Amino acid sequence: MYYRSLYLKSNLNMAEKKKNSNSNNINLKFLINAQYLKDLSFENPQAPDSLKNIKSSPTFKIDADVKSKELKDHGKNIFEVELSIKCETKSEDTILFLVEGVYNGIFTIENANEEILDKILLIECPKFLFPFLRSIIANCTREAGFPPLMIAPLDFIGMYENRKK
Repeated sequence: MYYRSLYLKSNLNMAEKKKNSNSNNINLKFLINAQYLKDLSFENPQAPDSLKNIKSSPTFKIDADVKSKELKDHGKNIFEVELSIKCETKSEDTILFLVEGVYNGIFTIENANEEILDKILLIECPKFLFPFLRSIIANCTREAGFPPLMIAPLDFIGMYENRKK
């Protein structure tokens, strides 16, 4: 298992100071308890022709999603965050390959109000998970005979804001 801890200290803005006049700081606790590959799927429907008959530059359709849930049966303030990435790669109208990966992390997050907790779970946690899933997908496509699929960094803030609309 993989363990890492990181403690974050955050100053309250003026509006929050008025609400919580007892405290000038909130001590957030952020702990990565574990991370793991939950699912990996690779399809090469045109093999072996897909490895030699590429007529044009491939196009990529990449979808990403983040989900989170509290794991009450694991203890207090423990959450699971799931990052999933799906990619369909085509040359003209022919599918070269499909790859899907789901990578999860178990996090302990304490002393965060609901708004901050939501942002940590859907923005900060996937930032820690993304490099691992990106590497797994790149290795998978390389082992399948294609160039490694190097997914550009994802905008988790933009994904969060779109979700809230």
